Amino acid sequence: MIRSRTAIALMLVAACVTAAAAPLALPPPPTAQFTQNLGAQLPLQQRFIDDDSKPVRLADVLDRHSAIVLFGYYRCPMLCGVVGTGVLEALARTQLPDDAVRVVEIGIDPHETPADAAQKKNDYARQFGALGRRVHLLTGSRSSIDALAAAAGFHYSWDPAQAQYVHPAGFLVLTPRGVVSRYFFGARFDAQELKTALAQAGGGRVGSTLERLLLLCAHYDPSSGRYSVTVMTLVRIVCIGVCAFLALWIWRRRARRERA
Repeated sequence: MIRSRTAIALMLVAACVTAAAAPLALPPPPTAQFTQNLGAQLPLQQRFIDDDSKPVRLADVLDRHSAIVLFGYYRCPMLCGVVGTGVLEALARTQLPDDAVRVVEIGIDPHETPADAAQKKNDYARQFGALGRRVHLLTGSRSSIDALAAAAGFHYSWDPAQAQYVHPAGFLVLTPRGVVSRYFFGARFDAQELKTALAQAGGGRVGSTLERLLLLCAHYDPSSGRYSVTVMTLVRIVCIGVCAFLALWIWRRRARRERA
């Protein structure tokens, strides 16, 4: 009877290991998504043009402050303005001091000009006053934009059928050294959660191990602009737990037999 139980347990362990090791059959990743590069260093020496038509480096804009960085384009007819408004609404509710954080928007269309960025800044200023005027809106070359987007894990593409860019909704929080500390997804954000994330980033903290695990167990849903749990990844985690439990059970059964 004991041998039979042991054999069944070993079969279950083998099945769990196979399930956990099996390749995940998912469709190719969409062209509009975030890859969560927690801990990644952004290339702070990349050069852009600000909304006053002045050449700047990203390092100069951040000026060793924690920062909110979002990507979009200034003539976007839909999503970009909604995300930008959501960011500033949440930031306003945090009631943080004026110099506590930098807000930087990166234009992903290399054909846009500082005049386009300045117009967008005027829109923000009309809606949010001094907070809107503190936003840094940058334009740049394709190489500078792509270098920064790749490091930030921001994936986008041009849709010729719609004549617009397809991109994910959200932003990232940086430490004063320009390291990715946290991601926020969607177009509306919780002020207290943002305040906490900025405080942690200001102390140089990057997302915790648990946060990293949750991000690994997520995939982007372009229909909602958010991330949802991937069932297969959770199945793998459960299988690994079952394997560990069964291995411990087998070891204890054998130890008892040897003592007997």
